[in-house]
Amino acid sequence: MISSPWRGNSAGKNSTFAINSTGVAEFSTTIDGVASRIKINNALYMPQLQSNLISVSKLVGKGMTVAFEGETTRVKRPDRVTVLIVVKRDGLYIIAADNVINGTSEVNTFQTKRKAITFEVWHRRLGYAGAKTIMGMINSGLVDGLEVTGPIELKALCKDCIYGTHTMYLFHNSTATKTDPLEHIYIDIWGPTSTLSAGGSKYFMLIVDGATSYKTVYFLSSKSTDATLGAFKDFHCQAEQQTGRKLKYV
Repeated sequence: MISSPWRGNSAGKNSTFAINSTGVAEFSTTIDGVASRIKINNALYMPQLQSNLISVSKLVGKGMTVAFEGETTRVKRPDRVTVLIVVKRDGLYIIAADNVINGTSEVNTFQTKRKAITFEVWHRRLGYAGAKTIMGMINSGLVDGLEVTGPIELKALCKDCIYGTHTMYLFHNSTATKTDPLEHIYIDIWGPTSTLSAGGSKYFMLIVDGATSYKTVYFLSSKSTDATLGAFKDFHCQAEQQTGRKLKYV
């Protein structure tokens, strides 16, 4: 479960403020001309505060070095690499965050429900990530509350992963292919259309040969029995004369 809110001591006498939860805070800044993304773990969420604050003692406790140099302060890792530059303004040291919304530095917080669940559930929640990827996220602390119960492996093959990697689903039903012209033809009637053809027709009848895919179109003024049967008889007579074959199935 997400940790319950608690009270924190402020600088004022006998005054406190609400700490709703903890999470991971991220913001962008520029360090020596290079854009960097800063992540702060175990950040306290306190909606009553009007500014985002970073504790110097917490930084030092994590092995960082905080060097105050006139109007600028540098925060360095134990290997002396600068990870944060702070500029003095109006008596306060302020981080020049690049992503600013409505005058306030944008802070993104991430937290999961603190309840250990199986690897299968995390596998699906994290976009079907593999065991190696999820182990890396756990070891690096990328997701606060990413706790797995049981072995970090799938008990069986993941059906969604199998389907997702297929280029095409197999067709198990065989289809008989027509090889001879006029062995089987297909007829479809379309209409009515709101715009009449040049000859005043608002329907058409499409006849397709199953073997050659040869198509014949007849324009009809209506889809009555007389109109459609007349078009079919004309096709039937011409097709058999031109191919020398007999029509078998419609």
